[in-house]
Amino acid sequence: MTATERRDWLIVGGAFLVIAVVSSVWMAVDRRPPEWDNANHLERAVQCSRDLRTGDVRGILERSSFYPPLVLCLAGAGMLLGLSDAAAAGAVMVGFLGLGIAAVYLLGRALADGTVGVAAALLFGSAPFVVFSTLRFQLDLPLAAMVALALAVLLATDGLTRRPMALAFGVVCGLGMLTKPTFALYVLVPVIMVLARGGRRGVANVLLATLVATVISLPWFGPRLFGLQAQFGARAFRQAAEAGYPETLSLAGVTFYPRMLLQQFGVGASLLFALGLVVAAWRRQWLMLGTLLGPFFVLSVLIQNKNLRFTLPLLGVMAVIAALTLTTLPRGVRRGAVIALVLLGAVQVAAIVSGIPPNVRLPWLGVWWVPGSTPMRADWQHAKILALLEQDRRGAPATVSVVPNDNFFAVSNFRYYAVRDRLDLRFVRAWGDPPLGIDYMILKTGSLGPQWTADKAIRVSERLARDPALARVFPVIGEFPLPDGSTATVRVRRVPPVDAAPAAVAAAVEAALRRRLGDVVRDVERLQIDVAYDDAIRAGRIGRVEIRMAAATFGEFARSRTPTLRVRDIQVVIEDFLVNPWSALEGRLDPLDAGRVRFESATLALADLQAYLAALPRLRGAVVAADGDALLVTVRQAGPDVSARVRLQPAADRPFALEADHVRVGLVPVPDVLVNWVIRNYDPSARIAARLPFPIELGRISVSGEALRISAAQR
Repeated sequence: MTATERRDWLIVGGAFLVIAVVSSVWMAVDRRPPEWDNANHLERAVQCSRDLRTGDVRGILERSSFYPPLVLCLAGAGMLLGLSDAAAAGAVMVGFLGLGIAAVYLLGRALADGTVGVAAALLFGSAPFVVFSTLRFQLDLPLAAMVALALAVLLATDGLTRRPMALAFGVVCGLGMLTKPTFALYVLVPVIMVLARGGRRGVANVLLATLVATVISLPWFGPRLFGLQAQFGARAFRQAAEAGYPETLSLAGVTFYPRMLLQQFGVGASLLFALGLVVAAWRRQWLMLGTLLGPFFVLSVLIQNKNLRFTLPLLGVMAVIAALTLTTLPRGVRRGAVIALVLLGAVQVAAIVSGIPPNVRLPWLGVWWVPGSTPMRADWQHAKILALLEQDRRGAPATVSVVPNDNFFAVSNFRYYAVRDRLDLRFVRAWGDPPLGIDYMILKTGSLGPQWTADKAIRVSERLARDPALARVFPVIGEFPLPDGSTATVRVRRVPPVDAAPAAVAAAVEAALRRRLGDVVRDVERLQIDVAYDDAIRAGRIGRVEIRMAAATFGEFARSRTPTLRVRDIQVVIEDFLVNPWSALEGRLDPLDAGRVRFESATLALADLQAYLAALPRLRGAVVAADGDALLVTVRQAGPDVSARVRLQPAADRPFALEADHVRVGLVPVPDVLVNWVIRNYDPSARIAARLPFPIELGRISVSGEALRISAAQR
């Protein structure tokens, strides 16, 4: 290492040390609850720590459907070393900040010289959104660091002709994919461009690098290969539409990232970057321009979901392009520009972590100068609310509905705290109608979160306010003032007995149940309802309800265009049924819970089942036919179709278990050892079980006579 390189590393290391110390002090002072994804990642880090302690590799690989385990389990490993969950997460983020700064320096030095590398590293490390992201346990800063490292190693392969470096590139890519699945988006274009430069000599090495990356990442990605497409689609479009993001190709959508650039990258760095685009084109830095513009086009034009986290991995390349501008300035001007940028970077960091100088909105753009994040010391009362729940439930497992979705007061942070503290509590979002399976409710006045989720919370609050019968069986057991001036309320399900004869309550329940069935069944033939009860029915407790129908059409008729399914020979038994007797006497059935629901018998004609599947968006191309005692199911989709012989079996932890054989992807048979990798992405049983408020059992399921039959329920 030359003296110049040592000086460069001292500058880069010194800058990282300053930002790391500032970030660490902020983390030690701040007491805000983790927000949304931050809380979800911390929860999984705690779980991974326990998996590592017990050697549960399967748990590590299966814990999440979309987020890989690398970053989360690094934090989990930190917990095993004695760090708290928050300290371990913070250490991981600071570590990836250092990796990102170092990788950007190497990238700039490889493309130009050490001066560009140092400037790029400083611009990246002091970028407002990089500092902001360091303070939160998210995957995007680690992703940005891995992308920058991959690009630096790619350049060191000399057009993918140096095999050892190509293999190292494969290792980095494998770890990058285990950081976040979108890693491939940011490295695909530069790999193609470098391979084109290297010619045929690089083809073998890129194949070896791909093999290495595949070996590293396949244990996690393999079981999810067929499901990731749907996951990406849901996040990129469906969830974006629900959240109110502008449509693709709209002016607001296309200009989102350019309008937010100053807040994300900083005023000075953004100016240098704009000039650097011209400099890079003039110097024929096509690799850097392609690396930037390819993913940027996809994110800004083709994908509806917009978030500064998505373009954070591009800031390393943008920092190098911005640093190129400095090399075109006269020596005296360059020195002044560097001093100004260092001072501006220090001011940006101070404004983010301390609010000094105060944050202001940029004229014409209407966005904040920096993403301010001053430490928060206020108590959002999670610990006291959880203590109240622990005291009240007296060791019994309980389901808690967290109605608001405020970033500091949502189901995500309550669930994280419960997992961290090993509380036997199940947290769910705002309940629908009625509050099935809900033991406790946590409500909040004032801000309830984003509008697209707040509407449901508002409906819950309004329902409790206008329905005395419901409020009566969910009395308030605690109220807590919150830092935003609102009040949190905790309600518990306690059903006081009505002053009426058991027979009168039973008759009211049966009549109300007949009316309630109209929400889910139509065209009913020969409906029979038997209610087995004793005096406990006055408090809403019914030992057994049996429902028989010769035929009925099932659907969620409260929704428009609901898919419907015609079923015959129906017998359903509800055990330990809990209803609201107060609302039943008013003529309305509000079921509250059940010990178990058993489908004793039902018959579905395969033609009716086929019509039902055709009405489901995700399975619109599915074809179902009888194949002996099994179903032959073919899922037609973009890419190769998937087909399999399927049997449905009773299961203890879900309504049914799906067993498949003769699985094919296109014309290719899938080996038995890999069948689960394919079928798990089409098996709805786990998702159904996760959403059920109480156990549902099916009897023996068989296929005969072009019909699917349920009979002889398991006990």
